[in-house]
Amino acid sequence: MLLGLASACAQGTLDDVPSDVPLEAAADAPVEAAVVDAAAVDVPPSTADVPPSIDVPTELTDDVPRAMDSGVDARAPEDAGSDVPVAADVGVDAPVAPTDTGWGPTGYRVVRNDPSGRWIDACAQPGHQTVLTDVDDGSFRAALPFPFRYWGLALAEGAAVQVSPNGYLTFQPSAPTPANGIIPNRLDGVHAVIAAQWRDLRTRSAGVCLAVLGNPGARQWVIQWSDARYFTSALGHLNFEVVLDESSDAIDLNYGSMTLSEPATVALENWDGSRSSVPFTIPQPIVFSNTRARFLPQ
Repeated sequence: MLLGLASACAQGTLDDVPSDVPLEAAADAPVEAAVVDAAAVDVPPSTADVPPSIDVPTELTDDVPRAMDSGVDARAPEDAGSDVPVAADVGVDAPVAPTDTGWGPTGYRVVRNDPSGRWIDACAQPGHQTVLTDVDDGSFRAALPFPFRYWGLALAEGAAVQVSPNGYLTFQPSAPTPANGIIPNRLDGVHAVIAAQWRDLRTRSAGVCLAVLGNPGARQWVIQWSDARYFTSALGHLNFEVVLDESSDAIDLNYGSMTLSEPATVALENWDGSRSSVPFTIPQPIVFSNTRARFLPQ
């Protein structure tokens, strides 16, 4: 009796399968029936607003530290120079289009990758001065070689400028020299900062080179960090500089080879730490090799 029922059940299962479908195909039939034709599905377009690459925040007014050192480069493609090898030779200009942020409320107009800008090897200039060799912290007190206006304030020739091995300089000669900094910041005790790569750095034997080029009235002062590295890594090779222009009061941040570059503070800060001018989309970007940023006073 039991055998008869089993045989009938088996026969009923097979009868459910069309006779012209092989058993192997029938086994796969439920899976094939669940496949959705992706081409036939209408996906609504994204409604998220994507700001243009030049619409960047150029002013930060609060004193709350920001978690900007995530390691993610949030710059627009024309700013990042992503087609430039990290180990590019110093002074080789990257084929990237310039971007002009226009006049903003920060007192400076920023032009990124200005074609008129150029890398100046201060360490190769006759009469250059080499300071801060093989050091971690500390500073060097230099003298401004010509009159210069910074953030609306006129500085006389000979005014003190404090140069830090940690990738920045300040026009406050008695300010502390922290290894890391946020711009703007009213509470850290150091203001009037030009930060090209403000991180805890260590210089190698090339140190920081200072050089003055040109004739009176049209001189340039170059402060170049040559082959520096991050304190936490001996693998990086960082070449960058600040250039002050006597005739226009412009400030250039030039980057040569930035091998294994990491997030660092890159910005200008005013005299009381309340305002900043940021050349990239965030104040702590990863700066690629052979990029430039020019600050023109308003």
